Amino acid sequence: MPGKNVTFTMKVDKDVRDLMKDFCKSRGFLMKSFIEKAIVSEIEKEELKEDLLAIQNYEKYEKETTIPLDKVAEEIGMRYGKKKHA
Repeated sequence: MPGKNVTFTMKVDKDVRDLMKDFCKSRGFLMKSFIEKAIVSEIEKEELKEDLLAIQNYEKYEKETTIPLDKVAEEIGMRYGKKKHA
């Protein structure tokens, strides 16, 4: 991950640290890179959950009352969509 490195200190259970250390060593990973990837992956997973919840809420509560953009544009006298070539 590009960017500036900073020191980030935290306490973790010794067994967890040892598990990660052995895992990384056996696969040739650097613990720093492994932790960075794990953090980014977990954040992306949480963001996807939020997106999925928003989609589910839309489908459940808002979809029936949503007006398509082309209809709104038509109602206010605007063209919407791709231009037709002659």
